[in-house]
Amino acid sequence: MKTNRQILGMSLLLAAAFSVTSCKKDPVNNPPRESNEVEFFLATEIDAAGQAAEYLLAVPDITQGTASVVGNGLELIEPGYNTWIFPTEHIGIGLKYQKGDPGLGLGVTLGPDGNIVEKGNQIRIESRYTTYGVFQSKVVTGVGGIQVSGSDDIHTTFNVIDPAKGNALSSKTINTTNLTGNGEYATLSGIVQFGENEFLTALVPSRINSDTGEGGSSTGETAYPDSVWIAAFDQDFNLLRVYGDDRLGYASGRFRSQYYSTIGSDDNGNLYVFSPSNDDRSTRPAGVIRINQGEEKFDESYFWDIEGSLGAEKDSKFSNVYHVTGDYFVLDFRRMAEEDPNQEVARPNALAVLNVVTKELTWVSGLPEYTKNPMFGNPIAEDGKLYIPVSLTTGEKPAVYIVDVATSSAKRGIEVDASQITAVGKLKQ
Repeated sequence: MKTNRQILGMSLLLAAAFSVTSCKKDPVNNPPRESNEVEFFLATEIDAAGQAAEYLLAVPDITQGTASVVGNGLELIEPGYNTWIFPTEHIGIGLKYQKGDPGLGLGVTLGPDGNIVEKGNQIRIESRYTTYGVFQSKVVTGVGGIQVSGSDDIHTTFNVIDPAKGNALSSKTINTTNLTGNGEYATLSGIVQFGENEFLTALVPSRINSDTGEGGSSTGETAYPDSVWIAAFDQDFNLLRVYGDDRLGYASGRFRSQYYSTIGSDDNGNLYVFSPSNDDRSTRPAGVIRINQGEEKFDESYFWDIEGSLGAEKDSKFSNVYHVTGDYFVLDFRRMAEEDPNQEVARPNALAVLNVVTKELTWVSGLPEYTKNPMFGNPIAEDGKLYIPVSLTTGEKPAVYIVDVATSSAKRGIEVDASQITAVGKLKQ
């Protein structure tokens, strides 16, 4: 995720959850205050007596200090917006995943007094969504496994949220069967702009009529567990080309029916394709290959066996990939404790810095111990650092941690009087 390069005096969005005694709060009357042109933006969620409330607030700095929703913030009528995306520097779009039900969304911006206000229409994604990204200053979501009347093929529905038109929603359903020429259908993972007028997405293949399991997943067994494909689409969702390689398995992080992007561009427009090797039948290691800017095939000279770099921890799996600066990416890993290698860990609990040119992987120091299973929220990257929310279930207050990729170390930034922070971002007036 990329943002512009200013970091001090900006607006942060942070989502947090914490316990309070009241069941419902009246709308907060935010006091007038002087506002920077750009401020940090926080989104916060409260759980009290079985009822949840979510707040969005702005603060001038996230590198230090504390924040609270008490007497501050915009209270959302309906909580649960667990993903925040910033298609422009002025607009944030919150998405609420509801499993098999339609997804919800809303837009926010920075008001004249520096507080967060809603912007544009509320959004209802009838098709639901399982992946998302930014393309041409719009939010694009996708969901696969769509059956179309009169066709035996499997389709994908795209939804486009346009902040410039009050969050107007448009949809298009396309056939995603046999995109690779192997007869299988594809579920898409990630939306990454590639040049001005096209975007790339990873293809997760499945046999037609395969068992997709429970939880609304659209992916089943594939006859090609040792292959990776990337598709290029134009702004009208016409397929431009497909990149294929057999050095890796499919490129996607997975959690139930959600597909997390594991592809990302560096500062020069080269796309790195990371595979966590999630298919149990794949013989390929977790690794990364590359599509050079402007090329129409994978770079055959570039390959990195990430799994080999993990050594004794080769069973660790990553879910998300974040480009920070230059050759540096940060990956979130599900890491197992040495004293209990068979423990069940559902989500990532550790971060690693990867230099994709020197092929070095270093665990990030200064974070809460991974044995405590910290939870990571949506981050932002600025000036060679990753700003990521970290929450714990062991009683400590959550905070934004600042990861310096040059040193692979993190320091604790702003702390929130809450139990969970789910996102961080920024907005400009």
